[in-house]
Amino acid sequence: MRYDYSQPLYRPPSEAWSMIIQVTEGCSHNKCRFCYMYKGKQFRLKSKEEIKDHIEWLKSVYGSNPKRIFLADGNVLCLKTEKLLELLNYKKRIS
Repeated sequence: MRYDYSQPLYRPPSEAWSMIIQVTEGCSHNKCRFCYMYKGKQFRLKSKEEIKDHIEWLKSVYGSNPKRIFLADGNVLCLKTEKLLELLNYKKRIS
């Protein structure tokens, strides 16, 4: 099994070795005059099933306990806290 991240996938250089969980595609705001990172990408929230499948695939690549996790794409914090906690708890449970 292989997971295809929606491209382009941006992450800070400091997250080069982190497990990257793509929770959204694009940016929920996408109107900043100074930022062109997501202009060609329509925003969407990934479904719980997509994210859980992604986490399962990442576990097969990184193992159970990565040192760091990075939530991608632009503006992941637009998700409700409950949904983020549910996904992170799922990741913790399957580790």
